[in-house]
Amino acid sequence: MKDYLVDVCDSCLRASCWHGELFCEDYMTAGIVPKRASELQKLKLEHPSYYSRKNLLKVCGHIRRIEK
Repeated sequence: MKDYLVDVCDSCLRASCWHGELFCEDYMTAGIVPKRASELQKLKLEHPSYYSRKNLLKVCGHIRRIEK
């Protein structure tokens, strides 16, 4: 699997929060931070379906590739 970037909440590091599906308590003041999908898998903060390619296309309309 090629890695890709996912924008996540900078408070809880979850895509589901940033996408408005499952908010953390800091969602009103939080920003975003890009994380690699592979890093999110290691953190295990949420189910991978929230930052899957399919879900990112549905929610964001695109997938951010990692520049080399």
